[in-house]
Amino acid sequence: MRVEEIPIDKIIIPEHRARATFSPEQEAELRASIQQHGFTVPILVADNGDGTYTLIDGEHRIRIARELGYEKVPAVITDRDEKRIHLLNILANTARGQQNPMDVAEALLRAKEAGATEEELAAATGHDIRWVRFYLTLNDLPDEYKEALRQGRLKVGHIKECMRLMEPVEIDACLQSVLVHDWTVSVTKYYVDQRLATIREYQEKGEIENLEPPPTPEKAQEIVMYGECMVCHRKVPRNQLSMPTICDDCRTLLEYIVSQLGDPREALQTCYNALSLYFDMLRQQKQAQTQPIFRMQPQGVPAGTPQQPQQEGVDQELLDLARKLMLLKKAGLI
Repeated sequence: MRVEEIPIDKIIIPEHRARATFSPEQEAELRASIQQHGFTVPILVADNGDGTYTLIDGEHRIRIARELGYEKVPAVITDRDEKRIHLLNILANTARGQQNPMDVAEALLRAKEAGATEEELAAATGHDIRWVRFYLTLNDLPDEYKEALRQGRLKVGHIKECMRLMEPVEIDACLQSVLVHDWTVSVTKYYVDQRLATIREYQEKGEIENLEPPPTPEKAQEIVMYGECMVCHRKVPRNQLSMPTICDDCRTLLEYIVSQLGDPREALQTCYNALSLYFDMLRQQKQAQTQPIFRMQPQGVPAGTPQQPQQEGVDQELLDLARKLMLLKKAGLI
């Protein structure tokens, strides 16, 4: 088995062979990929020993290459073994059809057991070697997860995300939570990211032996439902979390307000009240400066005696908050 560039006009396409049916969208995507990146995956051929080659897989790529003006294409060249040729041809089209992942994984395993190399399997399926190796590992999954893949209750993306956890007990706990709660792949990724962060935290502290066992499905559901706020550090539903672009000054201001006023919802209302009072005071001061107020001198008070300003209806707590707000403004925080 070797990889070489071979002339397109030396490739013989058998009349009777398995063929994958491409939709117009798939055809356009393949053409765009070859135009932009060239042949990232070689075609697969058998050496006829007379300077010609029998195509095993890659008919669509060859046709597009001809249309684009290619004279040669890269190819994985295998010995002419009729059994292997037919097996690889069937496998290639099975892997690109609508079959469930376990059918593809088992077809790959049968081909490998028949003598096909990983390179040949990659060329036959139009994928790279890492893809082949991953699908081969699906055959080692417990039967419960194999059946879930066949039924569509598990997707390949679920397996990939859970396998990032490395340890079998962690992977198993993750897959159990996926099945119990019907997680999407994106939710599974979030869980794995959080679990890996916890594991790294214990490793960095040198306390990995104190790491708790993988969470149960119930605990795992709590992990994906709630997240920690970066300002107040409360656990809140993830749909109430956002990550806008924020500068250091604004973040410092938010953290200071929360630290001084407590619960964010109450702090927000308090700020509204304090600002409202503050702006009311500014308006009153402006009115006092522009509109002279004539008051009748109270009886029993000599003329010219200065009067104390009245603050009827003003809550002392709001006044205190207004003073705090003014201090923040003087400090340049607002």
